[in-house]
Amino acid sequence: MRRFLVVAAVTLLVGGLQATVASAQDPPYEADDIVVNAFSARSSPATQSDFAFKGGLMIAGNYNGFRIFDISRPKHPRLIKDVFCRGQQGDPSIWGDALVISVDEVLTSSECGAVPAVPATLETGWEGLRVFSLKEILSTPADADGFTRLQPATAIYIKCGSHTHTGVPTGKNKPVAIYVASYPLRSGPDCGPRDDPSDTHNPLHEILSIASVDPKKPERSGGVKEVPIDIPTFNEDPVFLPPPAFNPMRGCHDIEVDLSLMQAAAACSSVGQVWDISDPWSPDTLNPEWETDQPQVQFYHSALFSRDEQTVIFGDEIIVGHCFDGTGSGQLWYHDRTTGALRSSFNIPRDQGGAYCSAHMFNNVPTDKKDLMVSAWYGGGLTVIDFTDVEDPEEIAYFDSTDNGSIWSAYWYKDNIYASDIPFGTWFLDMKENFVKKERTGGAEFNPQTQE
Repeated sequence: MRRFLVVAAVTLLVGGLQATVASAQDPPYEADDIVVNAFSARSSPATQSDFAFKGGLMIAGNYNGFRIFDISRPKHPRLIKDVFCRGQQGDPSIWGDALVISVDEVLTSSECGAVPAVPATLETGWEGLRVFSLKEILSTPADADGFTRLQPATAIYIKCGSHTHTGVPTGKNKPVAIYVASYPLRSGPDCGPRDDPSDTHNPLHEILSIASVDPKKPERSGGVKEVPIDIPTFNEDPVFLPPPAFNPMRGCHDIEVDLSLMQAAAACSSVGQVWDISDPWSPDTLNPEWETDQPQVQFYHSALFSRDEQTVIFGDEIIVGHCFDGTGSGQLWYHDRTTGALRSSFNIPRDQGGAYCSAHMFNNVPTDKKDLMVSAWYGGGLTVIDFTDVEDPEEIAYFDSTDNGSIWSAYWYKDNIYASDIPFGTWFLDMKENFVKKERTGGAEFNPQTQE
């Protein structure tokens, strides 16, 4: 991955106990109907990834660990913890005291400080979920360099690691079912093709792993159930063979659940599916409610249920090309939630001049009268989309981090927008137009892949 020189500041106080997000010289950007409240430069040259929220806190994942911001005053966010615990992907979720982090990289162990296993197929290698105690994190002092170092309360090994994960609460005082999306892009101890004839694992993967997480006592989390999935093989088409080639695979990338419908929209690389999850520990993955495979979609990456639960949106992450290469790839695809019928697709109207752009991570914006969503678009920045007329979605606001910025995640949370910029850091944004339904509820968690 390309590395960029960032001219921006985060002022760390002695001991790293608290940090004030400074914006004296932010990376350049363009915006329409969106204003910048603040910016926090990344604290290491690591990829910035996904977000989770709890009350006035935001957890921002990255490939070196995660950062925790106090966003109780959205225009004046404060960096309060910078946890160093490397491992690729860094997808976070928060459940009570349990902070769950995805690791999709074979390491020598689950401990913070572990290094990549060489070779990646090392039998003693580890990848999967790290589970931390939020209370322990917040009470652990930082080292002199500003980073907080501690070990997870427990760790859960997952075959093929955890690229992303989605939580399904199963009842008061009961464990959360964590749906782990994984696939054998690269070979690992129990993942992808192996030369060992005694190894009996399925090289295509073809499973959804479900882990159990205890929100009150994170150290008691553990146990994995493997549920079979039924999807076509991805990567058989030579057009998807950039060097070094990915392994052929059957696995899901991202899963969105709607807890009132008890359905999951599963973006499973080669197809999009909707599952019945009325039994959270035994989702009906082999008999989807419906399945879609649009010819222009290169990689089913992410999913979303509309707030009125009438529409399911799938995002396409381009493997080869960009969202203005004339192929129709890299868009959002709007489907009837009941039948799966395609209603429309949407691409940002701002040509990026050949720079990589593609639909990535997104969520709903709460309104009383409209259907709005905010979506990250990599090099295309982020866009706010009005899809009230689902046959004709349109962009109504945008923010674009220029000079090779690349937005991984963009989410609406409590009247503001938060964006993870892969090479730069974290943007704290707001919309100029105040037409949304105010949501200033208390300290409950908000995990964008779990619609409650």
